[in-house]
Amino acid sequence: MLDPQAPTLPPEQGERLDRDAYKSEFREREATIRDAVSWKLERRQHFEEQGSPSRDALRQGQWKEALRLLEVRRDGLRATAEADAEHGHTFHRVRMVETPLTPYIQWELHSHRQRAEYGERIRVLDART
Repeated sequence: MLDPQAPTLPPEQGERLDRDAYKSEFREREATIRDAVSWKLERRQHFEEQGSPSRDALRQGQWKEALRLLEVRRDGLRATAEADAEHGHTFHRVRMVETPLTPYIQWELHSHRQRAEYGERIRVLDART
């Protein structure tokens, strides 16, 4: 359901970036963060994540392979956590979930558990509250 209180995002006040340009700009800006806190609120119950082998496996119905591929990224998560600590960057994530859990949310909760193991601050909240 659309939220009538949600802020509008006038297209003329921004610039639409393709995936590569967005990732490049995001990484560039993220690299400059020092001694700061960032927050991310996630509410969508389904999202078509691109460029994730684990997510691709899930989309193809290969649950065990999707979970195995999450395990493969541990070194990257560790490196990110170390870089964030070195820069004094603290990242908080709030994930709203609805029941029944969608396959995407089930997969994402596995991903978030793993991220939490490397220090990411994640809270999962019932969307009904």
